[in-house]
Amino acid sequence: MIRRSQLLVKNRLIQVELALTLIQKARGLSHRLSLEKDHGMLFVFKTPSFHVFWMTGMKFPIDLIWIDQDYQIIDITKNAQPRFFPQFFRPNQPAQYVLEVNAGFSDLNKIEVGDMISF
Repeated sequence: MIRRSQLLVKNRLIQVELALTLIQKARGLSHRLSLEKDHGMLFVFKTPSFHVFWMTGMKFPIDLIWIDQDYQIIDITKNAQPRFFPQFFRPNQPAQYVLEVNAGFSDLNKIEVGDMISF
């Protein structure tokens, strides 16, 4: 069962699918052809860590927005391309949440490190 939620960053409402289980986290957005505008996937981890992501099975580029336990954006990986596989991505400090959105979303909405998100 896919759980959905919404989050707000820089006055932009984002519809998110929650990746809560190991299977959901491993699958992520792999094998999808696209992601709707203002939609994303939020990976929720029990504790902050240097969680590692890769582009296996991805069909479109994404931005990865790394968020700490206090809901502050701590890092942003922009325009991660499917062709980058097997390259790994990780934040520059421990993150508890990772938001995947369409590539360019961060720049388009002027999202920056230090911004806060809310649910």
